[in-house]
Parts: sequence; C-alpha cells; structure tokens
Amino acid sequence: MSYSLSKIRWRGVLGAAFAVIALSFLIPIVISTVYAFVLAFKARGAPDQTAISHFAASVSSKLMPWLEMALTLLLALRVARRTEGAPILSGLIVGILAGLLSLAVTLAFAGRLGLRASLFLLIVVALGWLGGFLGQKTVTVARRKDPRD
Repeated sequence: MSYSLSKIRWRGVLGAAFAVIALSFLIPIVISTVYAFVLAFKARGAPDQTAISHFAASVSSKLMPWLEMALTLLLALRVARRTEGAPILSGLIVGILAGLLSLAVTLAFAGRLGLRASLFLLIVVALGWLGGFLGQKTVTVARRKDPRD
C-alpha cells in the first residue's frame, strides 16, 4: 500500500469536504421551506412566521450534526472509490477537512471550542477514515473480480 500525497485527487477531496458543509446547511433549509409551503397551504395564505422560525431553529440544530457525519462518511467513501491510489488517506483527509470546516463554522457563529466540539471533530475525522477504508475494500473486491487483470 502506498500512502503518497501525490496520488490523492485534491480537487475531489476538497470538493467533498466543502460539499459536506454546504449540504448540511442546504438540506435543513429545504426542509424548512417545504414546511413553510405546507403551512401556507393549510392557512390558505401567509403562513405563521414564528412557527416557521421555531421549526427551522429546532430542525437545523438537531439535524446538522447528523447530516455532517453521514455526509462525511458517504462522500469520503465516494472519493475513496474514485481514487487510484491511497483511498484510506483520501477519506481521512476528507474527514479532517470537513471536521475543521465544521469547527470553523461553529466558531464563526459564536460557538465555543469545548469538549463537545472537539469530540465531534474526532468523530467526523473517524468517519472520513472509515469511508476511505470501506472505499478501499470495495475497490479491492472489484479489482479481484475484474477478469481483465
């Protein structure tokens, strides 16, 4: 196994890390928008803005960490499958970058660097590594089954 940094597809790794953060913001926004449309149809007019704000605040605070973790695993897996060399390292770097970006966003919005944020960073990094590990296993199995090799 080679763990050379030159074998990493940096554009894919960086794109995946930024996509984790972007999608973890966009998915709750879409859910809140759908909720606002449902309220508008029920009210047959302008929906209650306080209900929408309350729903958006409660959904986003509970859903975003889970989305970040799931998206890190899935996108690290995707990057690892598409990497010719060093899939585990690619997944690990996706996890590190996604965790650091998440931490930066948390600190930018008046969050604190505490035990919870540090533990979340470690979980995201571990999920990135797991995505790379699983991606390597699927690529290895596919190569063994390929009759052209």
